[in-house]
Amino acid sequence: RENSAGEGTYYIVKDPLSGRFYRLREIERFIAQQFDGKTDQYDVRRKTEARFQVQLADDTLRYFVANLEKNGLLATGRPAGGGRKQTREKRVRGSPLYVRVKLFDPTWLLDRLIGRAEFFYTGRFMLFTAACILAAAGTLLTNWNEFTTDLRLLSQPSPIVFFLSFNFLVITMHERVDGLTCRYHGGQVHEIGFMLIYMQPALYCNVSDAWLIPEKSKRLWVGFAGPWFELFIWSLAVMAWRVTAPDTAVHFFALVIMATSGIKTLLNFNPLIKLDGY
Repeated sequence: RENSAGEGTYYIVKDPLSGRFYRLREIERFIAQQFDGKTDQYDVRRKTEARFQVQLADDTLRYFVANLEKNGLLATGRPAGGGRKQTREKRVRGSPLYVRVKLFDPTWLLDRLIGRAEFFYTGRFMLFTAACILAAAGTLLTNWNEFTTDLRLLSQPSPIVFFLSFNFLVITMHERVDGLTCRYHGGQVHEIGFMLIYMQPALYCNVSDAWLIPEKSKRLWVGFAGPWFELFIWSLAVMAWRVTAPDTAVHFFALVIMATSGIKTLLNFNPLIKLDGY
């Protein structure tokens, strides 16, 4: 996919075998395209210098070619990655502080849901959800003292099971919304699973294919859809909390969702950690 930014034109390239993404500048893409099995490095350097009016040192070209080969982007007949054979994608990946465990490929599920989800991507539904979120924010602010008093219910040991169960349910739906949005806009989603971020459990949906969506607005919505969904769920919980009696189960469950979804949405938009706002 071609993109233009302040630093000039660059291209997002996806390796279909490894699923990895690479960003190439225009000159790097031009050089990579010259390696067609017939053109030697001398001709590649000559054509590049003529096309871009630059001096391309032999060492620079050899280093770039070595990187292409190392990442498996050149068909040289030798194994990629410095002699390591390419193997089937691992189910468990990452480092001790960032572990991902792939559970399944959700493509079949997302494809079945897309036809039933058209309404949720219309302007009318977006206006409706925005109105609900604004109304909930106003309701919470005007009843802040009552909310902080009710929060004491969550400090007791008994609500922990409900707290974790509802949190897991909302996160699962959040990740499916991210994946569904990516699929709706033409991206591929082949991985959903479980992860540990700094020893904290979480679910994830790999929507890296959003980098290949040409429209920037659609790419942004892929990352924003999950948090927006949680804000909508949070707004419904606020309304349910406000209109129900304090000693009812619905009131308590709504309080749990208010406490979890509100805090997680703020964390999701933190650009310093690898979540939806990253």
